[in-house]
Amino acid sequence: MATKYFPLFLVFLSAHGFLLDKTQSTSGQSGTSNQYVTASEFFDETKARHLEDQQLRRYVDKALAVLTSQLEHKFDALDQKFLRGENQSVSSQVYESLEQKYTDLERKYTDLEHKYKSVNNEFNLIKSHFLSVQNKTSENRNDIHTLKQLGNIKPLQEIQTLQQDLKSVSAQTHSLTVNERARSQDFLALYNITINQKSALSVLNATSREQLMKLRELETNNSKQLLRLGQFETNTSKQLLRLGELETNTSKQLLRLEQNHNSTTAGIISKMESMEKQVNKSMSVIQKQTNENAERVAMTAHPSHAGTISNNIMKFNDVKFSVGVTNLATYKSTGKFTCEQEGLYILSASVMSHTSNAYYHISLNGNYISETYIGQHSSSYAQTGAVTVIHNLNQNDQVWLIPSGSWYLYGG
Repeated sequence: MATKYFPLFLVFLSAHGFLLDKTQSTSGQSGTSNQYVTASEFFDETKARHLEDQQLRRYVDKALAVLTSQLEHKFDALDQKFLRGENQSVSSQVYESLEQKYTDLERKYTDLEHKYKSVNNEFNLIKSHFLSVQNKTSENRNDIHTLKQLGNIKPLQEIQTLQQDLKSVSAQTHSLTVNERARSQDFLALYNITINQKSALSVLNATSREQLMKLRELETNNSKQLLRLGQFETNTSKQLLRLGELETNTSKQLLRLEQNHNSTTAGIISKMESMEKQVNKSMSVIQKQTNENAERVAMTAHPSHAGTISNNIMKFNDVKFSVGVTNLATYKSTGKFTCEQEGLYILSASVMSHTSNAYYHISLNGNYISETYIGQHSSSYAQTGAVTVIHNLNQNDQVWLIPSGSWYLYGG
């Protein structure tokens, strides 16, 4: 592989201009001042810039030489690895994959070489341009030397031409600086591409080693599996005979299970139907009880007038509140409460009187179910006798209050 070197030049030329002599008129005579920059200072600055350019050129040459040497070693090592890989027992698929990757790397290297050539051509152009600038600088140097020899004689036209040349040199120097910076960026890009190719080669080497190991393991496993297949065929023939017997026995058992399933299903269906009937019956009873329990019956009443009563039914004909009672007119006229809905009732009575030894009964269908004394005393103070009874009443049962003897009943 041929090694190619190309120098890089950085030209930094700075032309700040000259302070030319200006002719001043003093008392009608012409005089000159010596305020200008000498050519020696300009050339010293140019030499310093040239030395820096040479140092940078040597550094770039060394870096390119090292980079080229590293690329040669890497590609030589890659060729040797591919030669060793060809001598090993690698499958055609793996070899084709490695060959494809090598072809891609070779193509990328060719692209890099083309880029390198284009950069070299651009650098040659820059170099020729730099030589032309040096020639113009030499011409300017001669012009400046001629001006120094002329002393105070300075043709204005030549000085203006020299200024224009210096400006042109400055612009060209700036252009060269920009181009050199661009070439530096290209060099960095080339270096980064080389690093990426190095990483790709490392990955390729690792992948090749892994695939070789897998191929060896695959060969070992294949030999073992062939032995197992021979044993498996022998066992398979035996198992097929057993499967035939098992299939026959299974078909018989399936017939039995189907018969048992049909008989069991019929029994379950009949039981479910009977249970459904019982559940419906129970639900109807529960619904009926729920409806009956949801029906509310209540009444609050007082005697409308006070007076002496004697063994007659006490009439609480002043009804303050009632719900679920439809025969209130009968109750008010007779004093008897007739049960319209069967259920559990709370019967509560509170009677006030000032008669001593006064008492009364709660009568259910003519039978006393309670006896309540109001009070025994020797004065005329009124007292209250109250009673509460819980009793189950059937439909058309009648309940009323009846006094024992004759005593005074307070109303209100």
